[in-house]
Amino acid sequence: MNLSVGPSEHLRGEVHIPPNKSHSFRALIMAGLADGASRIASPAVSNDWMRGIEALEMFGAEVHARADDQWEVIGVGGEPQTPDDVVDCGNSGLILRFFTALGSCCEGYTVLTGDHSLRHIRLCQPVIDALHGLGGWGVCTKGDGHAPVVVRGKLKGGRTEIDAMDSQPVSAILIAASLAEAPSEIATVRPGEKPWVQMTLNWLERCGVEFSNENFERYRIRGHARWPGFDATIPLDWSAAMYPIVAAVITPNSELRVPGVDFADCQGDKEVVTVLKQMGADIETNDDGVVARHSKLKGMTIDCNDFIDQFMLLAVVGAYAEGETVLTNAEMSRHKECDRIEAVAAALTAMGASVETRPDGLVIRGGKLKGVEIDSRNDHRMVMTMAVAALGAEGPTTISDTDCVKKTFPHFIDQMRHVGCDMQRL
Repeated sequence: MNLSVGPSEHLRGEVHIPPNKSHSFRALIMAGLADGASRIASPAVSNDWMRGIEALEMFGAEVHARADDQWEVIGVGGEPQTPDDVVDCGNSGLILRFFTALGSCCEGYTVLTGDHSLRHIRLCQPVIDALHGLGGWGVCTKGDGHAPVVVRGKLKGGRTEIDAMDSQPVSAILIAASLAEAPSEIATVRPGEKPWVQMTLNWLERCGVEFSNENFERYRIRGHARWPGFDATIPLDWSAAMYPIVAAVITPNSELRVPGVDFADCQGDKEVVTVLKQMGADIETNDDGVVARHSKLKGMTIDCNDFIDQFMLLAVVGAYAEGETVLTNAEMSRHKECDRIEAVAAALTAMGASVETRPDGLVIRGGKLKGVEIDSRNDHRMVMTMAVAALGAEGPTTISDTDCVKKTFPHFIDQMRHVGCDMQRL
């Protein structure tokens, strides 16, 4: 499905945000490793969620959908079994990294693969390298650091080092190390994306795993952890919330409400609200959520590492701000569903913005945008980002292959149309 987005004004109303995918997957995996039954309420259900369930069941857990958006998970009691078939991770780097590490907790060989992005763009080598230091074994079959991957256990514990620029390999190793036969010490190189690692640590703490964290540079985990089942309700997704917030800020005569988001939650993307305020955005926050209004923005320098998923959206904000916006410390954006630095630079340049590409970010100078045809690169965040960018452009913008928004915000188009955005499915 393609999407046509025209210039819009007078956005008004309330946008309802889906649950957070990162919390959902951590809850699913920790429940799958628990002893007994767990209940997860209101997770982010998507193709990735269903694929994650299939993978978890291959390791021996049971997952059942119940009424009222409740999911029951019967865990393996800390003893996952070796899958009897190849684990297809689809488009999910999280599933690939987390279940590669989980495979090292099994006696036999586990084989994992995925789509083009997992086989050519999103690295799994940091997980493999770290497992070797803890007594596990693994190999990327093509020797290029990507899927397909073969891994074997059992994980013994010990000391290892990991490249921590990407949070997912670190989180994967932390969870696997909690099941290792002996204590583990994990030293990191280039620690980044710390809020996502903190989310994993919060889940480990919730389940009673004993560990220490030295400024995200060194972790010690006791190992051989076991925990009972639990009940959890998944919080709303701050990452999804930023799209209507930014839409209101850049669209004339607009005011949008985003209810239910929790500033007490550990999600790093909530800090983008502070960044937008520093740029001049009229954003009101309270216990009920966020109200965002059209504002005049001024460019600034932004370190994006703690909210890397918002890199492309902040590039759009820069295109609507006066002066120069510099986005830094975002090299990891090149290793997501697509090279997001190159992708958003190409799209904004085509729309008429002045964009300078750097290895770890962009320099954007504000100006008037025009509607163009944009390739989504099959990246859900590319679709939502450029749909927001098109709201203030001259003339319509067409975005290709937009079904991928279902990965994190299934009702994005309907929600945005409801508040007045000119969006039409083609």
